[in-house]
Amino acid sequence: MAVEATIKVTPEVKGRLDKLKNYPRETYNDVIDRLTRDALEEAAEELTDEDIRDIEEAIADIKAGRVYTTEELKLELGID
Repeated sequence: MAVEATIKVTPEVKGRLDKLKNYPRETYNDVIDRLTRDALEEAAEELTDEDIRDIEEAIADIKAGRVYTTEELKLELGID
């Protein structure tokens, strides 16, 4: 059973919600539901601890000079 609630939004927010509708008769509930689902999915795709460790290792490699130029890499891989 759905519980209904009334929320107050400014005219500016209502205008932005109107612009975000996929079709003219899409309800504000559907717009907000879609936007919040997208935001939650995006948040779930944030950097993991492993990603952060990999980035930190890469930064350490750069600082230590363990880098290749594009030309050096092409030579090593035999790519023209």
